[in-house]
Amino acid sequence: MTESTIEASTSKFRTLTPVVIEPEPVKQGRSVVVVIGIDKYTHWRTLNNAVQDALGFQQTLIEKLGFTAPIAPLIDVAATQEAIEALVEEHLRKLLKQDDSLVLFFAGHGHTRIDEHSKTGYVIPADARMPDAEEERWGDYIRLNHWLEEVAELPAKHILVILDACHSGFALGNAANIYRSAERFRADINRDRSRKVITSAKQDQLALDGGPVPGHSLFTGTLINGFNWGEADTDGNGFITSSELGLYLQQKVGQVSGSAQTPEFGSFHRDEKGEMIIALRDQSFDTLKARALSALQTGQFTLFKELTEQTIALNPTSAEALYLEYQLRLAERDFQRVTQIIDVLVGFDLQESLIPLSNNDLRKIQIRLPCWIPVLSIPETGFLPEVTVLTGQSKEQLLAIESQPFGESQAYLIEPKSFCQLSIKNPTSSSLHIYMVGFDETGRFQLETLWNDEEIIFNGLLPGETKSSYLFAMQGKLGLREICLFSSPTRLRFFLFPASPDAYGAQLDTIAEEDLEKIRMKVIRYSLMSKPFKEKEVVF
Repeated sequence: MTESTIEASTSKFRTLTPVVIEPEPVKQGRSVVVVIGIDKYTHWRTLNNAVQDALGFQQTLIEKLGFTAPIAPLIDVAATQEAIEALVEEHLRKLLKQDDSLVLFFAGHGHTRIDEHSKTGYVIPADARMPDAEEERWGDYIRLNHWLEEVAELPAKHILVILDACHSGFALGNAANIYRSAERFRADINRDRSRKVITSAKQDQLALDGGPVPGHSLFTGTLINGFNWGEADTDGNGFITSSELGLYLQQKVGQVSGSAQTPEFGSFHRDEKGEMIIALRDQSFDTLKARALSALQTGQFTLFKELTEQTIALNPTSAEALYLEYQLRLAERDFQRVTQIIDVLVGFDLQESLIPLSNNDLRKIQIRLPCWIPVLSIPETGFLPEVTVLTGQSKEQLLAIESQPFGESQAYLIEPKSFCQLSIKNPTSSSLHIYMVGFDETGRFQLETLWNDEEIIFNGLLPGETKSSYLFAMQGKLGLREICLFSSPTRLRFFLFPASPDAYGAQLDTIAEEDLEKIRMKVIRYSLMSKPFKEKEVVF
């Protein structure tokens, strides 16, 4: 909102009276998605998931985010070089208006040409010939920078190109880096033209054709989940920008176990630093559940509770609503309801990726809950040890950090792939035994190894003594997590020697009443939060 002033005169004084001028509303055109997916090539190796990636991504944007698909997908043999070029030069040019937003998605093979002083990236159409020992068929391929230049000239205000192909990072060129964070929003980001591209891998990387989400590549499965559950709304403000989406994919795909690819994000020809905005503000079931999980991840508990209750009201018996209620009741320590919910979810035998917890996760929780409820129900009072959180890129670089406001609570903000350690001091005149249970952002919990020194494990932390914990590698999703520290003046068998661990390593022993009375508990909240990431600008 802008302000200007006018002068108002009285008999003695001249005052300045503010006049509020409302900005003109930004015109909103259509949100259009167009996809290309190629599994079956005429000559190149067949892929497994490119077509499902394209169709699944299109379905997500249509059903959950209000996009339209006025042009039929280019699938398999239909996605020839001529058809892909005509899609841009003819069909999209005629279709799009100046206030429209376009998301253009390609899944298929990518290739690269390495010359003496340069490297060039290509996407491979369905009819391209395979190179042989003597000759490469460069004329059969689509040169990425030329293709993006043509896409940039389309009349839409906002264009986001997403490339899920090997070596697709060549679309970003080799320009100097420009820093932009997902939080750097301006009031007019939707007014300025944007031309953005997200690639599934760097220039020298292969892109996995499969991943944790069945039927999708690692990159596209992560992308779809980012919209399905609102995970890509990393700041929890109810909408996803193209920059935010690029940041989410870069962090999430790069952190998956076994991943050897890192998505990249940048701008290309005719970009004016604007942003495409994908809103999560309607009141549909899918939007409410996405916004609820995003609010939980960003520490906005009141909003999370409100949105979860709205989601439950719409579809109380759905797995998604029950999962959100599980997270809500877990935060409220309503373990009676938590147990009921887990029992119902275990009985569903859920399809993979419907909720963030797998069937295996649910069975582990179901087994662990009965013995852990008495301990997890201990109120957060009377914990005497002094705890300092240290973090850094290596053990030698660890520095103490302070908790910061995070939503409605305080949390330690820690970079993914960094190291973390707890420095714990016993200020009392007697020994203290300290144990730790960790809760991740999905609602899983387990007993964690706190000490790597057996003397501390068996004798406790001596009076006045300060010791450092095990060194933890910080991996996984962004989102709010908890560490529960428990202290006791005596060593507790419950935390050290499970009487009969189950197949999942769950603690099946029960804690004695006299031991329970000795325990004091402290909750430490933290979130994996990356620094502003690097955005590249395409050079033609």
